[in-house]
Amino acid sequence: MKKWIIHGTIISIGIALILTGCNNNNKVGDDLEVYYNDHILPIQADIDDAWDEFFRETDSLSDEEFYEVYESDLKPELDEYYEELQALSPETDDVKQLHSLYLDANEVFYEAGEKEVEGHYRQDEDLLAESDDLFAEYDQLEDEFLIELERLMDETGAEYE
Repeated sequence: MKKWIIHGTIISIGIALILTGCNNNNKVGDDLEVYYNDHILPIQADIDDAWDEFFRETDSLSDEEFYEVYESDLKPELDEYYEELQALSPETDDVKQLHSLYLDANEVFYEAGEKEVEGHYRQDEDLLAESDDLFAEYDQLEDEFLIELERLMDETGAEYE
């Protein structure tokens, strides 16, 4: 009889641990879906649209006009988006770490964009080369983010839009 009680207790503890682990994955998965689908995708789409609109509007402008439009229109808009990104606070440690990767990548992208605009304005080849290097660094950081995103999505069964 004691054997059955011991085996039953062990099995119950095992089931409880499995269910707790599944619940944790669901918590991370739910947090990941909200973080990525409800926050990152819309904000990133807005940032991409802002850059696209900026380049369409400034296509035929002089370097000085290009820079003025950047400083007066695009930069304040980008600053708002980056503040919004930095204010995001995921609930789980896994998604917080993912968000940290995303912020690191976007910080480099932002700096690269600043140097690119400044380089065009000043017609400074060194700034443009620095910008290119930063964009290459951004590509690596973005890849790291996407790999980690995919890993977490697979691990938790989360889906993105």
